[in-house]
Amino acid sequence: MKKRIVLLITLLSVGLFPGVVSAASHTDSLSYAIERAVAAAQLSGTRKIGPSNEKLAKQYRSALLQRFLKYIKQDSQSQYDKDITPGQIEMANQLLQEIRTMRLPEGSEVYKSEHHYVFVNIPSNLSRPVPILGFSAHYDVTPDTKATDIKPQVITNYQGGPIVLPQPYKGEKQVIDPETLEGAYLKTQIGKTIVTSDGSTLLSADDKSGVAILMTMLQTLAENPTKPHGQIQIILAPNEDVGRAAEYVDETPYRPEIAYDFDGETGGEVMIANFNAYQYFCTFIGKGGHQMYAATNGYRNVEYPMSLFIERVCSIDPKNPLPLPNYTSEKGYVEPHHAVYDEEGNYYKKTEDFRLRSFSEAELQAWVKMADKTAQEIAEMCGVKAETKLVCNYRNVAEVAHPKTQEVIRAAFARAGVPINEVTVRAGTTASMFVTKGLVGAYTIFTGQNNPHAPTEWLSEDDMFKGYIVGLNIIDEVVKLGK
Repeated sequence: MKKRIVLLITLLSVGLFPGVVSAASHTDSLSYAIERAVAAAQLSGTRKIGPSNEKLAKQYRSALLQRFLKYIKQDSQSQYDKDITPGQIEMANQLLQEIRTMRLPEGSEVYKSEHHYVFVNIPSNLSRPVPILGFSAHYDVTPDTKATDIKPQVITNYQGGPIVLPQPYKGEKQVIDPETLEGAYLKTQIGKTIVTSDGSTLLSADDKSGVAILMTMLQTLAENPTKPHGQIQIILAPNEDVGRAAEYVDETPYRPEIAYDFDGETGGEVMIANFNAYQYFCTFIGKGGHQMYAATNGYRNVEYPMSLFIERVCSIDPKNPLPLPNYTSEKGYVEPHHAVYDEEGNYYKKTEDFRLRSFSEAELQAWVKMADKTAQEIAEMCGVKAETKLVCNYRNVAEVAHPKTQEVIRAAFARAGVPINEVTVRAGTTASMFVTKGLVGAYTIFTGQNNPHAPTEWLSEDDMFKGYIVGLNIIDEVVKLGK
């Protein structure tokens, strides 16, 4: 044993493990340097990935739950009318400081951006290239329900039946009832641990459970340096619950090639596709005046051309792209959402804000092309001007995901023993917002959230733990990929 230690120290002194020397100087710990040297030697050989990470994960199960309980006590609500909130800043600072206490591999990068995105980059310890793996979650909480002074209730060995929360919300008693749609999943949780609020607030499992999973994964990587992994990037974002998670993401170098978002709900669920979402603005500009002089002064009201436009582009004709009405879950739709007049509220300039939704980007672009052409035709016919503008809100992750994304996630679920439930959603996610910034599409994985945005929100600790195991398995499955 002494000879092995002497050999390692000699190797360190001559620079055969330069990364380890750097780690030793950074931590001022010879034992830590030796630990890294042993890890490097082990990693240089044949890499074999076991069938599951369950045994490793069990060591961190308690830490995972304790992290969650700690994080939900920090009020980090976002607000629709604020760029950032003090609670979000405090939450980001807490996460940053916690990560900095971890002994992440030498060369890791950890920082908080100007607009409070927490970013971590861990270098690969492999001898061959694999896709850069990205994980994301959001640490803000919806402003729709009170989230200040959350008092969690931990129910171990749940035995079924309604859970009556001890405090009312706005004077109303709060009950999580397994015989209702909101509480039906409780029937799968007999003997498991359930976490609720006291009823006077939401729980903020959306998305503190996802944050707890990613932070525990970081701890696991830090404390198990021999675990093979490629380059991993993790981002914890603010303002997701007000639709602005991607607003300043380009302040960070978060640029994964294959990615997963931890912000899903019940066990086994993974969101593999979502709507593309756009706002389309059409403005008609006429000329004011009294109708009695319209023949001579060119008076043009814009109500008529706008009504023509809406009728044509929102046709119920199934031959048209994005027909109304919006009846089926598979088909996209276009909705005239609301009208905006000019500052004086007159009828000579009017903008209609349309909401476009479809799983197919091509379908949306076909509608936009048709709408632009129709607007100009109506403007010419009615003697008014037409202006149009398109704004992307979020994109379908399935259309821009890495081609191996589904293969990796199916293998990761199978190794965790979790039956997979692949779903599509008619809404957006943190990952779909990121796509508008040119980032790769990411599937959204379950974290144990139930009934989010409500005082009856609750967490399945078992599902959160299984989501963590799936995350570790994803790391292993990406190791198997070529680049």
